[in-house]
Amino acid sequence: MAHPAKTETLSPQVAKVCGPNAPPPLKAMAADGLAPLSPTDLMTALYVLAFDGDHSLADKAKSTLAGLPATVVDGALAQLENAVVLDGLAQLLIARPEAVEKILLNRTLADETALWIAKMTADERTLEIIAANDQRLLANPAIIEALYNNKAARMSTVDRAVELAIRNGIELTGIASFAEVKTALIGEIETGAAEEPTSNDAVFKETLEREEWRDLDATEVSETLTAKEAGEDTSEETEEKVESLRQSLSTMAISAKIRLATLGTGAQRAVLIRDSNKLVVMAVIKAPSLRESEITQYSRYRSLPEEAIRHISKNREWTKQYTVKLNLVQNPRCPLEIALRFLVHLRTNDVRALERDKNVPQAVANAARKLRTKRRR
Repeated sequence: MAHPAKTETLSPQVAKVCGPNAPPPLKAMAADGLAPLSPTDLMTALYVLAFDGDHSLADKAKSTLAGLPATVVDGALAQLENAVVLDGLAQLLIARPEAVEKILLNRTLADETALWIAKMTADERTLEIIAANDQRLLANPAIIEALYNNKAARMSTVDRAVELAIRNGIELTGIASFAEVKTALIGEIETGAAEEPTSNDAVFKETLEREEWRDLDATEVSETLTAKEAGEDTSEETEEKVESLRQSLSTMAISAKIRLATLGTGAQRAVLIRDSNKLVVMAVIKAPSLRESEITQYSRYRSLPEEAIRHISKNREWTKQYTVKLNLVQNPRCPLEIALRFLVHLRTNDVRALERDKNVPQAVANAARKLRTKRRR
């Protein structure tokens, strides 16, 4: 919304002390909270001045607003009937959860403001209040998407909100792996798992916040897991951290793993890409924060399901990398038509190596032999 609110939408008392024709001394008095106004008008005036072009005046108004007693703030927010003012106050008071709660419970609140709060707040209770308003969620599914993508939202809160969308036939395009989330949740609903008490909330939160896991390097995790699978020695300290992370992730429901793949770190994705459930693997591949260096690693994994390989092959940015094309052709899981499409882009030395590669399908080895012969002519 555009701020501040238009003068004609404000009460005469507010317009008098902070409108465009208000004398500077009166504006300064209002910014100090000294103007003779009701609590509602005082909050509105401070909101207007907080968006004033005079930065010193705006800073003073913000400071006064931040210092107002909760009794004044809560009472005023319950009575305000201007959606634009409520939107601006939500931005100014986002660090005060109690005040934001009053804003969310105000019937005048616009869905646009609830959406902004869902994206910006880090307060669990605030997110719970947003998620409890089914009518608003169904009218504006973007709020459900914001809840899902907000790391502070409890896993159980997110599951309930997404289930609401699924039951009402709503497609949540703002969730990168919605197809996988939908399949996982439907499965949990059908088995009754979604109705049982879950430890997902605690596990999900710990996994995101535990410092020793958050600081793990993605490449280091991948190399440690690969070395362990091959029976090679690794750093004992790193291996312990990686194993504790892997054990923690193994206790999560599929829907929680998918969300972690979407919102988590590269190190967490390095563990989840090896998950036995292809929904989780696809969520890793579709993660918005996925880096090209991760795709370079993942494209050579022989455990990748065919769907993941097809997804990688369709991404032009990823397949601009020579190593990704080479990895896909060398991957025995790669569908033949994709392998042949990228084969022609490979260097002659790599084509020659494919002729003798026992891990690729014979059709790929034969095509490599024909291609090299053709290039020699």
